[in-house]
Amino acid sequence: MKALVYYGPRDIRYQDVPTPKPRAGEVLVHVRAVSICGSDLAGYKAVSSMRAPGLIMGHEFSGEIAALGEGIVNLKVGDRVGVVTNLYCGKCQDCKEGRTNVCDYRYIIGTTMKAGSYNGAMSEYVVAPAEKIMHLPNNVSFDEAALVEPLSISLRATKHVANELPGRTVAVLGVGPIGLMGIMCMKSFGAAKIVAIDLLQNRLELARKCGATDTIVSNEDVPAIIRQMTNNVGIDVVFDAAGVPSTVNMAIEIARNGGSILMVGMASPTLEIEYKHAVSKELKLQASYMYTTEMREGLQMIADGKLNVAQMITSRHPLSEGPKVFEELSSGNTKEVKVILFPDEK
Repeated sequence: MKALVYYGPRDIRYQDVPTPKPRAGEVLVHVRAVSICGSDLAGYKAVSSMRAPGLIMGHEFSGEIAALGEGIVNLKVGDRVGVVTNLYCGKCQDCKEGRTNVCDYRYIIGTTMKAGSYNGAMSEYVVAPAEKIMHLPNNVSFDEAALVEPLSISLRATKHVANELPGRTVAVLGVGPIGLMGIMCMKSFGAAKIVAIDLLQNRLELARKCGATDTIVSNEDVPAIIRQMTNNVGIDVVFDAAGVPSTVNMAIEIARNGGSILMVGMASPTLEIEYKHAVSKELKLQASYMYTTEMREGLQMIADGKLNVAQMITSRHPLSEGPKVFEELSSGNTKEVKVILFPDEK
């Protein structure tokens, strides 16, 4: 089969590799759509512990079942499916307590973890455990299903503050895919006023389509605008989808006394924050990482018409164009939001 193989920074190659074979309890999925994640780009642009050379990336995908391993009774060839890509151990203390998203022994399809690498869906075929398969509702396209994984990240973050959202004012810092989906989720959970903050005008325009009521260009005096907008009260919930010093400290500044900050983005591994300011305002800092049950929940929300993730897809390309697409996305000049790759027609 054909696949995009990662060799190192700025070196990804479209080449022939052996087609994987499903073992007992596994299925072979013919990939129909795979989305490029920001973490894939991070691995492409620089050395990443989550992208080892030889890896086939791709953890946001959908497809059709092409073959079944032994012992599979509830699935059949041709089924349209999505895949829960977090392959947690199920035995450790975190897993037993429901924190499968932070299992130290997990594999994640398309990435390299402590447990090792697991080839992903930037290929014609990918193998996955049958228990991780999600049947796609008829009204959910392959492209939409490929966005369920990033949606689940925003959905989990939103659930942390669900009781604080109805009728309240929220802000989203950084409206890339996770931030845009955060807007959709918080609107679905009842937020009345949603302020999107970003440097790129095209993303702010898309943020309005996703449900933002107000937009602010981040190089403006954001705190002053927020004070005027909220009658000097501040924001009830701030969703930081970037995770860099400037956004974390802006979140602390614009949050109301006793407000909540969702720490979702993690672009900076370390940062210096206005800690005393956060303490003196009695802010609640809530970190949120990956997902537990949210992939299946997010898929159902799309099927129910509660979320429109398709509007985030800005282009589609055959897998053979992958090296060029990765380089263009890494240029810093792109206006893309979500890019879908699909296997070349034979």
